[in-house]
Amino acid sequence: YDTMIDQNDEKSLLVSFLFPEVHEDGHLDNLTASVVFLVFKNKLIIFTKQKLKFIPELLSNMVLRDVNNFMEEVLLKITQKDFHVMLNNLRGVKEKIDDLDSEISTSGPLRPAFGNLLTLQKYMIALSTTYGANHKALDFIKKNFTTINDIDFTTKKIIDEIYDTSDTMDRIILGYSQYLADLEDMINNMISYQLNMIMKTLTEISIVLTIPAIIFGFWGINVDVPFEKSSYGVFAVLIISVILSLICWF
Repeated sequence: YDTMIDQNDEKSLLVSFLFPEVHEDGHLDNLTASVVFLVFKNKLIIFTKQKLKFIPELLSNMVLRDVNNFMEEVLLKITQKDFHVMLNNLRGVKEKIDDLDSEISTSGPLRPAFGNLLTLQKYMIALSTTYGANHKALDFIKKNFTTINDIDFTTKKIIDEIYDTSDTMDRIILGYSQYLADLEDMINNMISYQLNMIMKTLTEISIVLTIPAIIFGFWGINVDVPFEKSSYGVFAVLIISVILSLICWF
Protein backbone atom coordinates (compact mmCIF):
# COMPACT_ATOMS: atom_id res chain seq x y z
CA TYR A 1 0.00 0.00 0.00
CA ASP A 2 1.10 3.57 -0.65
CA THR A 3 -0.18 7.14 -0.89
CA MET A 4 0.42 9.20 -4.03
CA ILE A 5 -0.13 12.91 -4.78
CA ASP A 6 -0.32 14.09 -8.39
CA GLN A 7 0.65 17.46 -9.86
CA ASN A 8 -2.77 18.87 -8.98
CA ASP A 9 -2.32 17.91 -5.33
CA GLU A 10 -4.98 15.22 -5.73
CA LYS A 11 -4.41 12.34 -3.35
CA SER A 12 -4.71 8.73 -4.50
CA LEU A 13 -4.12 5.38 -2.86
CA LEU A 14 -2.43 2.20 -4.04
CA VAL A 15 -3.65 -0.83 -2.10
CA SER A 16 -2.81 -4.48 -2.74
CA PHE A 17 -4.59 -7.39 -1.10
CA LEU A 18 -3.16 -10.89 -1.22
CA PHE A 19 -5.48 -13.71 -2.17
CA PRO A 20 -4.61 -17.30 -1.17
CA GLU A 21 -4.79 -20.01 -3.82
CA VAL A 22 -4.17 -23.75 -3.83
CA HIS A 23 -1.97 -25.21 -6.58
CA GLU A 24 -0.95 -28.80 -7.19
CA ASP A 25 2.78 -28.06 -7.12
CA GLY A 26 2.45 -26.58 -3.63
CA HIS A 27 5.26 -24.08 -4.25
CA LEU A 28 5.13 -21.15 -1.83
CA ASP A 29 5.50 -18.62 -4.66
CA ASN A 30 2.32 -19.95 -6.28
CA LEU A 31 0.12 -20.00 -3.19
CA THR A 32 -0.94 -16.35 -3.35
CA ALA A 33 -2.36 -13.99 -5.94
CA SER A 34 -2.83 -10.25 -5.59
CA VAL A 35 -5.69 -7.82 -6.14
CA VAL A 36 -4.41 -4.28 -6.64
CA PHE A 37 -6.61 -1.20 -6.24
CA LEU A 38 -5.74 2.26 -7.54
CA VAL A 39 -8.06 4.59 -5.65
CA PHE A 40 -8.59 8.09 -7.05
CA LYS A 41 -11.07 10.72 -5.95
CA ASN A 42 -13.63 9.75 -8.59
CA LYS A 43 -12.15 6.62 -10.08
CA LEU A 44 -11.22 3.11 -9.00
CA ILE A 45 -8.92 0.87 -11.07
CA ILE A 46 -8.57 -2.83 -10.26
CA PHE A 47 -5.67 -5.05 -11.36
CA THR A 48 -5.63 -8.83 -10.96
CA LYS A 49 -3.18 -11.46 -12.19
CA GLN A 50 -6.09 -13.60 -13.29
CA LYS A 51 -9.82 -13.06 -13.51
CA LEU A 52 -11.64 -13.41 -10.20
CA LYS A 53 -15.27 -14.33 -10.78
CA PHE A 54 -16.66 -12.64 -7.69
CA ILE A 55 -15.52 -9.13 -8.78
CA PRO A 56 -17.62 -8.77 -11.99
CA GLU A 57 -20.53 -10.57 -10.31
CA LEU A 58 -20.40 -8.16 -7.40
CA LEU A 59 -20.13 -5.07 -9.61
CA SER A 60 -23.01 -6.15 -11.86
CA ASN A 61 -25.36 -6.64 -8.89
CA MET A 62 -24.18 -3.74 -6.77
CA VAL A 63 -26.54 -0.91 -5.82
CA LEU A 64 -24.84 2.34 -4.81
CA ARG A 65 -26.04 4.20 -1.74
CA ASP A 66 -24.44 7.46 -2.88
CA VAL A 67 -23.03 8.00 -6.37
CA ASN A 68 -20.68 10.62 -4.93
CA ASN A 69 -19.02 7.89 -2.90
CA PHE A 70 -18.77 5.42 -5.77
CA MET A 71 -15.06 4.78 -5.27
CA GLU A 72 -15.41 4.24 -1.55
CA GLU A 73 -18.40 1.92 -1.75
CA VAL A 74 -16.99 -0.24 -4.55
CA LEU A 75 -13.62 -0.64 -2.87
CA LEU A 76 -15.14 -1.62 0.46
CA LYS A 77 -17.66 -4.01 -1.09
CA ILE A 78 -14.97 -5.76 -3.13
CA THR A 79 -12.71 -5.91 -0.10
CA GLN A 80 -15.54 -7.29 2.02
CA LYS A 81 -16.33 -9.93 -0.60
CA ASP A 82 -12.64 -10.74 -0.95
CA PHE A 83 -12.37 -11.42 2.77
CA HIS A 84 -15.52 -13.57 2.75
CA VAL A 85 -14.15 -15.65 -0.13
CA MET A 86 -10.88 -16.12 1.75
CA LEU A 87 -12.79 -17.15 4.87
CA ASN A 88 -14.79 -19.75 2.92
CA ASN A 89 -11.62 -21.09 1.30
CA LEU A 90 -9.99 -21.30 4.71
CA ARG A 91 -12.91 -23.28 6.09
CA GLY A 92 -12.56 -25.60 3.10
CA VAL A 93 -9.06 -26.44 4.31
CA LYS A 94 -10.68 -28.32 7.19
CA GLU A 95 -11.90 -30.95 4.72
CA LYS A 96 -8.32 -31.51 3.56
CA ILE A 97 -7.15 -31.78 7.17
CA ASP A 98 -9.94 -34.27 7.94
CA ASP A 99 -8.99 -36.32 4.86
CA LEU A 100 -5.37 -36.36 5.99
CA ASP A 101 -6.39 -37.39 9.49
CA SER A 102 -8.50 -40.25 8.11
CA GLU A 103 -5.69 -41.32 5.81
CA ILE A 104 -3.25 -41.53 8.71
CA SER A 105 -5.77 -43.35 10.89
CA THR A 106 -6.49 -46.02 8.27
CA SER A 107 -3.15 -46.44 6.48
CA GLY A 108 -0.61 -45.09 8.93
CA PRO A 109 2.13 -42.52 8.21
CA LEU A 110 2.75 -43.48 4.58
CA ARG A 111 4.64 -41.34 2.08
CA PRO A 112 1.51 -39.72 0.52
CA ALA A 113 0.42 -38.61 3.99
CA PHE A 114 3.76 -36.86 4.47
CA GLY A 115 3.34 -35.07 1.14
CA ASN A 116 -0.19 -33.95 1.98
CA LEU A 117 0.89 -32.77 5.43
CA LEU A 118 3.78 -30.77 3.96
CA THR A 119 1.47 -29.17 1.39
CA LEU A 120 -1.02 -28.14 4.08
CA GLN A 121 1.74 -26.73 6.29
CA LYS A 122 3.08 -24.64 3.41
CA TYR A 123 -0.44 -23.45 2.67
CA MET A 124 -0.85 -22.44 6.32
CA ILE A 125 2.36 -20.41 6.07
CA ALA A 126 1.06 -18.66 2.96
CA LEU A 127 -2.31 -18.00 4.62
CA SER A 128 -0.74 -16.59 7.76
CA THR A 129 1.45 -14.22 5.72
CA THR A 130 -1.46 -13.26 3.47
CA TYR A 131 -3.87 -12.42 6.28
CA GLY A 132 -1.24 -10.45 8.18
CA ALA A 133 -0.49 -8.34 5.10
CA ASN A 134 -4.19 -7.81 4.35
CA HIS A 135 -4.83 -6.63 7.90
CA LYS A 136 -2.18 -3.93 7.47
CA ALA A 137 -3.68 -2.93 4.12
CA LEU A 138 -7.09 -2.66 5.79
CA ASP A 139 -5.62 -0.40 8.47
CA PHE A 140 -4.20 1.76 5.68
CA ILE A 141 -7.59 2.07 3.95
CA LYS A 142 -9.39 3.00 7.16
CA LYS A 143 -6.77 5.60 8.01
CA ASN A 144 -6.79 7.27 4.58
CA PHE A 145 -10.53 7.24 3.96
CA THR A 146 -10.89 10.05 6.48
CA THR A 147 -8.70 12.21 4.23
CA ILE A 148 -10.77 11.47 1.10
CA ASN A 149 -14.35 11.29 2.32
CA ASP A 150 -15.90 11.29 5.74
CA ILE A 151 -16.69 7.79 6.94
CA ASP A 152 -20.44 7.48 7.49
CA PHE A 153 -22.10 4.92 9.73
CA THR A 154 -22.69 2.34 6.97
CA THR A 155 -19.12 2.58 5.73
CA LYS A 156 -17.78 2.24 9.25
CA LYS A 157 -20.01 -0.80 9.76
CA ILE A 158 -18.62 -2.45 6.63
CA ILE A 159 -15.05 -1.79 7.77
CA ASP A 160 -15.83 -3.23 11.19
CA GLU A 161 -17.31 -6.35 9.54
CA ILE A 162 -14.16 -6.76 7.46
CA TYR A 163 -12.05 -6.49 10.62
CA ASP A 164 -14.25 -9.12 12.30
CA THR A 165 -13.79 -11.43 9.31
CA SER A 166 -10.04 -10.85 9.42
CA ASP A 167 -9.91 -11.66 13.14
CA THR A 168 -11.97 -14.81 12.55
CA MET A 169 -9.53 -15.95 9.87
CA ASP A 170 -6.60 -15.31 12.18
CA ARG A 171 -8.16 -17.49 14.88
CA ILE A 172 -8.99 -20.27 12.43
CA ILE A 173 -5.51 -20.26 10.89
CA LEU A 174 -3.98 -20.41 14.37
CA GLY A 175 -6.14 -23.40 15.29
CA TYR A 176 -5.44 -25.24 12.03
CA SER A 177 -1.70 -24.60 12.28
CA GLN A 178 -1.63 -25.92 15.84
CA TYR A 179 -3.62 -28.99 14.82
CA LEU A 180 -1.23 -29.71 11.94
CA ALA A 181 1.72 -29.33 14.31
CA ASP A 182 0.11 -31.81 16.71
CA LEU A 183 -0.61 -34.13 13.79
CA GLU A 184 3.03 -33.96 12.74
CA ASP A 185 4.11 -34.85 16.29
CA MET A 186 1.69 -37.78 16.27
CA ILE A 187 3.13 -39.05 12.98
CA ASN A 188 6.67 -38.75 14.32
CA ASN A 189 5.67 -40.68 17.45
CA MET A 190 4.03 -43.38 15.34
CA ILE A 191 7.15 -43.70 13.21
CA SER A 192 9.39 -43.86 16.28
CA TYR A 193 7.18 -46.55 17.80
CA GLN A 194 7.18 -48.61 14.60
CA LEU A 195 10.95 -48.24 14.28
CA ASN A 196 11.44 -49.35 17.89
CA MET A 197 9.22 -52.39 17.29
CA ILE A 198 11.21 -53.32 14.18
CA MET A 199 14.51 -52.97 16.03
CA LYS A 200 13.13 -55.04 18.92
CA THR A 201 12.05 -57.81 16.53
CA LEU A 202 15.41 -57.81 14.75
CA THR A 203 17.21 -58.01 18.09
CA GLU A 204 15.06 -60.96 19.18
CA ILE A 205 15.71 -62.75 15.89
CA SER A 206 19.45 -62.17 16.24
CA ILE A 207 19.43 -63.63 19.77
CA VAL A 208 17.37 -66.64 18.72
CA LEU A 209 19.64 -67.35 15.75
CA THR A 210 22.69 -67.47 18.00
CA ILE A 211 21.27 -70.46 19.92
CA PRO A 212 21.55 -73.00 17.03
CA ALA A 213 25.03 -71.68 16.29
CA ILE A 214 26.10 -72.26 19.90
CA ILE A 215 24.56 -75.74 20.05
CA PHE A 216 26.06 -76.86 16.74
CA GLY A 217 29.36 -75.43 17.91
CA PHE A 218 29.48 -77.94 20.76
CA TRP A 219 29.56 -80.79 18.25
CA GLY A 220 32.50 -79.24 16.47
CA ILE A 221 34.95 -79.40 19.37
CA ASN A 222 37.23 -82.34 20.18
CA VAL A 223 35.42 -83.61 23.29
CA ASP A 224 32.86 -86.31 23.86
CA VAL A 225 29.31 -85.06 23.37
CA PRO A 226 25.94 -86.84 23.26
CA PHE A 227 24.75 -88.31 19.96
CA GLU A 228 28.17 -88.05 18.35
CA LYS A 229 28.19 -91.73 17.37
CA SER A 230 24.49 -91.97 16.54
CA SER A 231 23.38 -92.00 12.91
CA TYR A 232 20.47 -89.83 13.92
CA GLY A 233 22.56 -87.45 15.99
CA VAL A 234 22.26 -84.57 13.54
CA PHE A 235 18.47 -84.74 13.76
CA ALA A 236 18.59 -84.88 17.55
CA VAL A 237 20.81 -81.82 17.66
CA LEU A 238 18.53 -80.05 15.21
CA ILE A 239 15.45 -80.81 17.34
CA ILE A 240 17.22 -79.60 20.48
CA SER A 241 18.17 -76.37 18.70
CA VAL A 242 14.61 -75.78 17.54
CA ILE A 243 13.16 -76.44 21.00
CA LEU A 244 15.61 -74.11 22.75
CA SER A 245 15.09 -71.43 20.08
CA LEU A 246 11.31 -71.59 20.52
CA ILE A 247 11.66 -71.38 24.30
CA CYS A 248 13.89 -68.33 23.93
CA TRP A 249 11.54 -66.70 21.41
CA PHE A 250 8.42 -67.05 23.53
